[in-house]
Amino acid sequence: MKKRSFVEGAAVLAFAGLLAKVLGAVFRIPLTYIIGAEGMGLYQMAYPIYSFLLVISSAGLPVAISKMVSERMAYGDYAGAYRVFRVSLTILACLGMFTSTLLVAFSGMISSALGNPKSVYSILAIAPALFFVSVLSAFRGYFQGMQMMSPTALSQIVEQSVKLFMGLLLAWLFVGRGIEFGAAGAVLGVTLSEIAALILLLGIYKRKKVDLGEGIKRKAAKKNLGARYSEPVREIIRKLANIAVPVTIGASLMPLVGLIDGMIVVNRLMSIGGAGTAASYTVEEATSLYGLLTAYANPLINFPTILTVALAMSIVPSISESCALGDQKAVAHKAAVAIRLTLLVGLPAGVGMSVLSHPIIRLLYRALDDSQAVLAGDLLSILSFGVVFLTLIQSLTGILQGVNRAAVPVKNLAVGALFKVVTTYTLVGIPQINVLGAAVGTVVCYAIASLLDFSAVIRYTQVFIPFTDFVAKPIVAVGIMATAVSVLYKVLEEAAGLTVATMLSILVGVLMYGLALLFMGTIRENDFRFLPGGDKLEKMLYQLRIFR
Repeated sequence: MKKRSFVEGAAVLAFAGLLAKVLGAVFRIPLTYIIGAEGMGLYQMAYPIYSFLLVISSAGLPVAISKMVSERMAYGDYAGAYRVFRVSLTILACLGMFTSTLLVAFSGMISSALGNPKSVYSILAIAPALFFVSVLSAFRGYFQGMQMMSPTALSQIVEQSVKLFMGLLLAWLFVGRGIEFGAAGAVLGVTLSEIAALILLLGIYKRKKVDLGEGIKRKAAKKNLGARYSEPVREIIRKLANIAVPVTIGASLMPLVGLIDGMIVVNRLMSIGGAGTAASYTVEEATSLYGLLTAYANPLINFPTILTVALAMSIVPSISESCALGDQKAVAHKAAVAIRLTLLVGLPAGVGMSVLSHPIIRLLYRALDDSQAVLAGDLLSILSFGVVFLTLIQSLTGILQGVNRAAVPVKNLAVGALFKVVTTYTLVGIPQINVLGAAVGTVVCYAIASLLDFSAVIRYTQVFIPFTDFVAKPIVAVGIMATAVSVLYKVLEEAAGLTVATMLSILVGVLMYGLALLFMGTIRENDFRFLPGGDKLEKMLYQLRIFR
């Protein structure tokens, strides 16, 4: 029964996470109409700073809190569970206050380093959020440790809903005073969303006081657990750090690279001439180009990863189980299945998005002028090739975690990030390439990290990868799909318009790719067992005599 409750809790969190991602995407699209490319550039200058400091203050500790609370609850140590929460809440509140104050104090210096002093308003608007989200993380970790997933899920939905409504409203109200104020209004919506989510969790905590907090103290008193042993604060902090530090280091890499990327791209663009001209880009032009990269093109490549995250979540626990049992053959088999299915998803997603990159940009961001839409489409076309590597990183990281090698993908991502910085700095400085160089740098980062992860998986699992089934056949199927999509879109665009042509091309592409895989024998009956609703789909294919 307890296991079923865990599965139900995981399902609640998964649904909330998916809904939050959709709301986040909905937020960005109308925001681009309100504040434009330059405003999105200012928004994106502040957000990576927030993400990086947020990782420091709250990425690893909620995981540690959840683990330590659940362990103590399993032992019946109610007082110990509550003590972990209280110590963690104090630590996170102090960290949040420190990082918020730090960001306010150095906001002017940071905005200058980013190459656009106007970004200071967005930085100041996001600074208070660090305190509120840090406290919020303590409550989320505690609720999860108590096997109560609904509060976290509800807070995520409230968080994104308030961000959507207040961010767009404040951006619209403030943009008349200047683009920088419109961007700051959107960022302020993020701060208000964290406050709203924290108020929700405080309310839930208060209503459930019988089972939490003081209620736990009373239970502990009845069992004399507090008299038996009171864990020292120093020991709690040490255990929290042992769990939180590795997670925090891994989670901080990409926000840190994003922060460095923001400094490199705008400043490098301002130091070179525009393509074919002798004049340098102005700060407004450089910021607009950065906005096209980070706010228009880059978020789109994360959508295909929703599928691979779900895939990794279903396969990795199975690998962990086999590893714990010492069944090396099963570990290798399951790793092979995970890699193959990841390639089957990542390859068509990346290539398909690249082929339709310009129509997708024009469909989603109609407020862009022709030159901006073309450049954003070019950026998306390049970034799309990174999708296959990014999806591989997710699955390979899960496999390595399953075989107790969690530090390996962190090191590999750090190597990829270093190559990204060098590549971006070099290519953005070439006038004919300019901001496209940053997109190339991202692809290089993911490619190197995934190849290193792949090498590590082979070394630690002894997995065998047949080239024909894993690579050659999927590439042929992707080629068939890409040709069909390209030809169909050109035919439909003039006859049916942008929206119909794009949507039908995507649907036909998915169908062509799936049929090609089926007829080449690349997809087997067993593959569907790893997918949600796979049994029903497998039965339908037997009825259609595709499987015999």
